[in-house]
Amino acid sequence: MANNSELHDELRSWAQGMTTLQAATELLIQAGFVSHDSEWVKQEPEGRSWIDFQAIPDLIGGKSGGEQRLLRIAASIGDGAQISLGDELTGLDYSSAELVLAAMLEATGFSKDSETIGIVDGKLTRGINPGLRLTVND
Repeated sequence: MANNSELHDELRSWAQGMTTLQAATELLIQAGFVSHDSEWVKQEPEGRSWIDFQAIPDLIGGKSGGEQRLLRIAASIGDGAQISLGDELTGLDYSSAELVLAAMLEATGFSKDSETIGIVDGKLTRGINPGLRLTVND
């Protein structure tokens, strides 16, 4: 059995290429909800691990209210689980809110710089759109 760091890397690889899946996976990892004991972490017979976001809402009964909120948000980002976002956000503590905001930003696909090409004053012009960043002031 791989250690949690290896599991995290494997799950990041599994989620690669779909911004919402990447964001939800990273949210669970950063919040400490991904280990070999996590009921929503599944393993294929050939050994490949994945996260069953659809199962999360049914598996969180023993968690605190704030943990349940974060997990429901992750399930919504990762698999479209229906939630009342306003209700879920209002019960988060500061560190969870910061993680959720970062995940939402990642899910948009605009967290990385991107090149743009357009015509300005009749000339083909290249530019860079800076990626959106979550900045927290201490």
